[in-house]
Amino acid sequence: MTFSHNYALSVVGEAVMAVGMGVNNAAVYKMVPQEVPEAVGGAAGWVGGLGAFGGFAIPPVMGVFVRAQGAPGYATGFGTFIGLAVLSLVLAYVLKRAHTAATRVAVAPSDR
Repeated sequence: MTFSHNYALSVVGEAVMAVGMGVNNAAVYKMVPQEVPEAVGGAAGWVGGLGAFGGFAIPPVMGVFVRAQGAPGYATGFGTFIGLAVLSLVLAYVLKRAHTAATRVAVAPSDR
């Protein structure tokens, strides 16, 4: 909001981000018992810990970009994080396909 020329649009944008983050957080924790039913607590701990690590690591990385480039460093930092998000989506898709293929092979009837 610091560099925005439209305050109302900035507030709406931040509200949309907050809602999206809340929905995604709930979706991740809802998947934990489905994916790891034998160790829900441990898996939820890992999920929370990795989320906390992101909150710990991302601000200093953004600071490096801003220190090196000034105000345009924010755009570089956000661009980097968008690239990482796209990479994680591709990785999730590839892993899901591999898991689905392995499940199909495991439950396929034998040829005997």
